[in-house]
Amino acid sequence: MWLNCSRTQVDPASVGQVVKILSGEANLAPILAARGFCSLLLVESTEAPGELVSITVWESAEEGQAYLASPECRQVIEGIQEYLVRPLERNYYAVHFDVMKQTTNRTEKF
Repeated sequence: MWLNCSRTQVDPASVGQVVKILSGEANLAPILAARGFCSLLLVESTEAPGELVSITVWESAEEGQAYLASPECRQVIEGIQEYLVRPLERNYYAVHFDVMKQTTNRTEKF
């Protein structure tokens, strides 16, 4: 498994709008359908409001990199570009193990 960690900064007053855009069906459908996609987590720092981290987990580096290079991913980033205070920064990791409690609810906070 392979993990992409994308970090950026937005104006704290814009977090709700950015979350709404990112969690919209038009942006979620392509990643959910992407080959090798396992999970997505979007978090905001409690110490630095507006600092957002997106974590995606993939079956393989090749599948994750293919999505990150796709027009669908570029479209998602373009959709929030106007809100970014700091450019998107990406880091990649090999996943050595993954333990998650299964839930049936998607968490939404707008």
